[in-house]
Amino acid sequence: MKDMNVIVFDFLEELLGEGGVEVASMIFDKEATDEEISNETGIRINTVRKVLYRLYDNRLASYRRIRDKKTGWFIYYWKMEITKAPEVMRNLESRYLSHLQEILEYEKSNMFFSCENECKKYVFEAASDLNFTCPDCGKSLNFCENRNIIEKLENQIRNITTRQES
Repeated sequence: MKDMNVIVFDFLEELLGEGGVEVASMIFDKEATDEEISNETGIRINTVRKVLYRLYDNRLASYRRIRDKKTGWFIYYWKMEITKAPEVMRNLESRYLSHLQEILEYEKSNMFFSCENECKKYVFEAASDLNFTCPDCGKSLNFCENRNIIEKLENQIRNITTRQES
């Protein structure tokens, strides 16, 4: 099994995007301001702030603020709240699982039609309204088998459910 820190940083990379892990690693075991992070990493201050806010929104970072006596401005010192990562990961995974189940239900309860160029996939009612003609390329809309999509969704759901149970 992977080391927990590796799992958490893989999760952070997916959650935060480019530069996110670098920002998170700067406050992993110490406090830092957004300007300190920007200066040390070379990442633009706006990007650093977006990452910090995303961490904060997901309850993975906290801050304390101090008023600068010279300027009167607040200085924010950020730090990771990594102990909350497993809970956040479970919540995101549960939301993702619900989303997959909604998509699966939609795929199972509809018939789909598409042209040979696969411009767009239409449910039966929409295809019927279009007289089974693709509005983009003018080709005929034909029945589109979605069994592979359903199987992939069911496998993803099964994998997540199995992981949650263990």
